[in-house]
Amino acid sequence: MAKTYKAFVNELLVELNEPEVSTVATGVGIQKQVANVVNRAYFDIVDSVDDWSWLSADVPDDPYYGNTIVPTVAGQRWYLSKAGSTNIDTDFDSVNWDMFTLEDTNSPYTINKLPFTTLTQWRSNYAQNEETAARTGSYATPVRIIRSSDGRRFGLSPIPDKVYNIHFFAYNRPTALVADTDTVLFPEQYKPVLLARARYYLYQFKDNIAQSQLALDEYKKGLQNMADNLNSPQPQYMTDVRFTYLLP
Repeated sequence: MAKTYKAFVNELLVELNEPEVSTVATGVGIQKQVANVVNRAYFDIVDSVDDWSWLSADVPDDPYYGNTIVPTVAGQRWYLSKAGSTNIDTDFDSVNWDMFTLEDTNSPYTINKLPFTTLTQWRSNYAQNEETAARTGSYATPVRIIRSSDGRRFGLSPIPDKVYNIHFFAYNRPTALVADTDTVLFPEQYKPVLLARARYYLYQFKDNIAQSQLALDEYKKGLQNMADNLNSPQPQYMTDVRFTYLLP
């Protein structure tokens, strides 16, 4: 069972020999500071890796396409990466811009990877011709992906001529811990990583540099172990043991 916000706060308060809180919202003094650093530590962990597996978007992962689907509209270039998002705080935390795929759900059922092109490259090499063609309704199958200047939208080049499904990998942005029962999203076995980071801030607050440095070292080691286990890279090549048995 995932550890709650209140449990994290009280565990740190016990370590500091301070009174526990009955509710996080009623905490005062050092209790309030502990509640603040728990959130700060949580977001430090979130920000340390762009594609934490536990932040994967809600659409079931597909080994080829991705975990997010956005259908296109004929004649429309730009699309919000996260449908229904109202501002940057409700957008995805990160998007893998190198893993976009176009799927034609109708005949001829094409599936194409969409390479990323910077906005500058697109404006220099493709924009003028595409905008001229768009005025006459001359749309086509997109062959590249571009990113809007605010980072919230992706664009298709050329402008799509019909409905396609655009698949990609995206990762959610967690919200701050507020209620007593709010839980962190990563597995509970890595709770010491968050506690170590929170101790680092608390000991800085108390001007205990030695303890703060020990907590920082513990956090770095724990974070590396967490990243290795949850986001370990895949092997770059495979070996064939049959070769071994063919040797004289």
